[in-house]
Amino acid sequence: MKKILSFSFGVLFILIGIQFWHSVQGIERKGAQFVFGDVKEGWRIFTIKKCIACHSIWGEGGKGGPDLGTLPESYKTPSQLVALIWNHGPQMRAKMPAQKILFPRIDKKEMADLFAFLYFIRYMDEPGIPSEGKRVLETKGCGKCHSLEKGVKGDLDQWGRYVNPILWAQLMWNHAPQMEEEMKRKEIPWIQFKGNEMVNLIAYIRSLTPEVERFYLSPGDPLSGENIFRRKGCSECHRSETRLDLPKIGHLPNTIGQLAGAMWNHFPQMWKEMEEKGMKRPFLTSQEMADLTAYLFSIQYFDLPGDAVRGRSVFMNKRCIFCHVKGGKGPDLSKLKGQLSPVSMAQIMWNHGPEMWEEMRRAKISWQRITDREVIDLIEYLNKGIP
Repeated sequence: MKKILSFSFGVLFILIGIQFWHSVQGIERKGAQFVFGDVKEGWRIFTIKKCIACHSIWGEGGKGGPDLGTLPESYKTPSQLVALIWNHGPQMRAKMPAQKILFPRIDKKEMADLFAFLYFIRYMDEPGIPSEGKRVLETKGCGKCHSLEKGVKGDLDQWGRYVNPILWAQLMWNHAPQMEEEMKRKEIPWIQFKGNEMVNLIAYIRSLTPEVERFYLSPGDPLSGENIFRRKGCSECHRSETRLDLPKIGHLPNTIGQLAGAMWNHFPQMWKEMEEKGMKRPFLTSQEMADLTAYLFSIQYFDLPGDAVRGRSVFMNKRCIFCHVKGGKGPDLSKLKGQLSPVSMAQIMWNHGPEMWEEMRRAKISWQRITDREVIDLIEYLNKGIP
């Protein structure tokens, strides 16, 4: 198992080497500062702390808990991850003895690294299924224009070297005008991709040319992506006065592959609106697409500001006040004034969990579940200082 996991770890980071390194390194906003976690260190912590004994990543690892590589809606922001860790804490601790795992304490740097790793895999695509990709190719009618025979004009063999969905998004973006004209000429309606269909299609085409040299892309830079978003005219339609607004697709998809599919689906509508505004269709290089993707996903990472008044209600209603007051049985949380963030909150909650569980059991208080909204409100309240 160790060799398999070690190999898979290497493959994992090669296959997703295009991704937005800065935006997925567990960037945590703390006032005007940022705290960075390290993705590779996060994987190491995930392994040595025995998280992998129960939690697999895309099928590799333990089966006692959910596969953290395939949780589509569980967490997108730090507060959602904090809530997930807290709510799942009792079940995790209960299963550790059966696995002969001692409860592992985690320091703040380790927790930041774990956040980075879990956030990183959160936006990666599951490995595609070639057989499903073949079905997509056939049912979507791609064969009416494209051939998988080498040397045929418009063939897809050359696309097999492009491993990553971002590269496919970029190639499809730039190639789409010609495809649009050809589809109109042949009276073929614009096809739509759903879910992981794009990822499966990539997997199928890549499986047909296993010997070809693969092409990878440098990591995306969200700051550069924000500039591209404005410079290429995306903000003309996709930004309100105060925030990024993507009403045409409803919301940002959960993974890179799904984003590539959503962009393809949205092309005709985008082009129509650009023509109405007198805008030219922008050409995007592969690196520009990577940077743009980095920006789009990075803006989802940060939580909205918390509310201290609501946080006080959370502190009272969740029975935190039972122990955490000056002179109480638990630590005096007023000492945490101005110091809390989602990462430090998760670290404190995790390490203090067993003692809290035991104290609540003695007091006959049920484990209090918490939402991500309550997490950020509670952090805001504690950062103001308990009155």
